[in-house]
Amino acid sequence: MEHTNYENTTMMKFYGRIPLEFGSCMLYYSKGGIVQKLLHNLKYNNHSEISNFLGRMYCYQLTDLPIFSNITEIIPVPLHKKKLKKRGYNQVIGFAEALSQHFGIPINDKLLIKRLKTTSQTKKNRFQRLKNNTEEFALDNKQLNFETNNFLLIDDILTTGGTLEACSKILLKIPNSKITILCLASTI
Repeated sequence: MEHTNYENTTMMKFYGRIPLEFGSCMLYYSKGGIVQKLLHNLKYNNHSEISNFLGRMYCYQLTDLPIFSNITEIIPVPLHKKKLKKRGYNQVIGFAEALSQHFGIPINDKLLIKRLKTTSQTKKNRFQRLKNNTEEFALDNKQLNFETNNFLLIDDILTTGGTLEACSKILLKIPNSKITILCLASTI
């Protein structure tokens, strides 16, 4: 399977941008396709159960990867508090819960904070998505739990990688940190 190979398209997307222990996406996303419809229902039609369902499927595909024995915490990409209040849930929490239950890794959804309310990524072009947006995110240092931090950063969809790169750069400011990235889907 492509997404369990250490030289996959996700790893290549971040090559030279951020140092990753591992990175992978389960599904490919194309405009008008079934994955787009699933993720649209997850984010905008109040079907949060899709996140956990896809997460459980993905866990079984990832079970034999040794990388999970070193992960200390699962970090979901955060939503801005206003978007979270409007939507009622972070669309990747179900994915985080599936990973946590399967691999026995705690979730820390308070460590990363989205400080700035921004427009949806769907409204941005490729250049705008790639723009360094580290100022959008911050750390809550009170939430640091370990001396060595091997984070599993997760999101629903990987397009240009701008959001995940920004979050990773913030997390890598913590001494002794390592990053693994998983997403439910990636654009083709």
